[in-house]
Amino acid sequence: MQEATCGGLVGVGTCLDPSSSKADGLTGNIAGKTGMLPPTLTELTLETHVLERAVGTKELLKVDKINFDETLLLHVGAAVNLGKVTSLKGNVAKVKLTRPVCAPPNSRVALSRKITARWRLIGYGIVQEKTK
Repeated sequence: MQEATCGGLVGVGTCLDPSSSKADGLTGNIAGKTGMLPPTLTELTLETHVLERAVGTKELLKVDKINFDETLLLHVGAAVNLGKVTSLKGNVAKVKLTRPVCAPPNSRVALSRKITARWRLIGYGIVQEKTK
């Protein structure tokens, strides 16, 4: 196979210990040729876009802006990750991740905040080019 695209299933044979893949433990991970994958990042710089109201709340709670030092749940592709906001300038936030992810520039990341003991979608972010 030369190329696989979104929406299909592809089986990949590896020498991984089966216990590391049980219960979908590898969901969100990316496999590819060395040098062909997007950069692996431990920190994301996101242009954030916050929704007017939180998704999934009965009370239609208004969403406050993202705060410094806040912990957010991020969905980067199929990977789910926690991140802490380390810097804010307007609507641009730097988020330190608990686990590294592969995220190409301009990809979208779903942002969730803990509201009444549950994670609720509050907006999205667009991954910015890594500055040197």
